[in-house]
Amino acid sequence: MHVLESYALQNDLKIDRPFIHEKFFPLAVDKFITIDTSNLKTPALTYKHWQLVVDLIYVKLEEQGIKIIQLGNKDDTPIQHCYMAIGQCNFNQKCYVINKSLVHICPNNESMHIASAFNKKCVALFPNNCFPSQFAPYWSEKERVKIVSPETKQKPSFDPNETPKSINDIKPEKIAGKILNLAGIFTFVPSFETLRIGDSFYNKRMESTLAHLLDPQKLSVSSLIVRMDLNFNEKALKAQLEASPCSVITNQPFNMEILDQYSKKIVELVYYIEDDDVAGVNFIEKVAEKSINCLLRSRAVGDELSDHKLAFFDQGLVHQVPRKTREDFEELKGKKKIYYKSNHFIVHNNSFYISSASLLADEFINMSMEDPAKRQNSGFPSMDHEPQPIIDDPLFWEEEEHFHFFVRK
Repeated sequence: MHVLESYALQNDLKIDRPFIHEKFFPLAVDKFITIDTSNLKTPALTYKHWQLVVDLIYVKLEEQGIKIIQLGNKDDTPIQHCYMAIGQCNFNQKCYVINKSLVHICPNNESMHIASAFNKKCVALFPNNCFPSQFAPYWSEKERVKIVSPETKQKPSFDPNETPKSINDIKPEKIAGKILNLAGIFTFVPSFETLRIGDSFYNKRMESTLAHLLDPQKLSVSSLIVRMDLNFNEKALKAQLEASPCSVITNQPFNMEILDQYSKKIVELVYYIEDDDVAGVNFIEKVAEKSINCLLRSRAVGDELSDHKLAFFDQGLVHQVPRKTREDFEELKGKKKIYYKSNHFIVHNNSFYISSASLLADEFINMSMEDPAKRQNSGFPSMDHEPQPIIDDPLFWEEEEHFHFFVRK
């Protein structure tokens, strides 16, 4: 039974279509769909793959002159290719905008019921913390609503703070197809099926091997991450720190004079402990004296890891880097010809690599940092490069949180 029907039954009330007072909100476009990313302060309703959804539908909508307006709270993450109205509409203004939209897309929030009251076409996302039938848009004609929920056999958790959040298991290409179909566009056929999206996939990471001097602004980042563990070059490190702030990843100490001269330019230092590292202990002590934020890591296991922790006991906690393999990921088991896209870029000799493993294998990619939408017509999610086959190597799986894995259809 729908919760509205239950409430009406308990209180001897009759259900009728609500009257909604709309309030004018100025719009820069006439033909549009709306996406409301607000979550009613319920973490289980926060869907993190909205950008991938928009990347998939953007060009198809543009061909029909249809724009996208993003609604939501002021602290919601802005989505590229959308007209921003987050944090700008009160309830009545939101009603005005939704009533003028061609299709409304949202999780199970109040705007879903606004759209239903107007009988607007709607794509509604539901996590596995409830039965969708109990909260589905009540006043809508069935053919005008598409309910999307995770593919699972588990019973609803009824937990507003789900961990992990099941709503993120909804594949972005599935949502994109339903949006376009309701908008009258039936030519979208995704060329892939999502298997897994890493937790850090949306956090753009730009690294340099110090092969040449880079300008972070031209790469659209505030500071670089320099990989001294891949190319130990103290002269190049000094030149890069002179030009811009950097986070430094290293597996051996570098010249103390660099710390003395550029400590305020080092945003963070990540130190990988390898073998018996007496020099490293002295180096990290100097790093601490300069008040540089420092993270200690080790790939060792067992007694070797214990020795590292003991050696660096006074310098801080040593974080073990877990050893991962393809078999650790249930979604990838039994799948053949798996491809990936990455938001983790390494610049080396004027070429771009999308993982440390691809750099060591010298598998660079052709990409543009300027137009992330230009490959939309390929049917693949739009980042900045073409899909690449996975590299079954421990270093590759160590960085899996930055990757979007999928199979071609």
